[in-house]
Amino acid sequence: MSENYAYPLEAEWQIEEITTVVAFYTAVETAYLNGIDRQLFLNQYHDFKQIVKSKAEEKQLTKKFLQVSGFDMYVAVKAAQTSDRKRIGPLNK
Repeated sequence: MSENYAYPLEAEWQIEEITTVVAFYTAVETAYLNGIDRQLFLNQYHDFKQIVKSKAEEKQLTKKFLQVSGFDMYVAVKAAQTSDRKRIGPLNK
């Protein structure tokens, strides 16, 4: 994994949508590297899902993000959804 990589984005997204998606990608990275407030993470995921509504598109972005970053969005989301702790992470790759 390179520390410099491009986030998977869709060409048709508006600037606000890109900002929201990038904020979620950053939250995933933070969950892995340092840990993150669980509710903040879930809020970021909710905002992400307002843009990426279909499961198929979410799976494609998850796969692309994992390939470029080494961070699995699915694992981070599941950790947040199933935990009762205030914080999630740092997560293992």
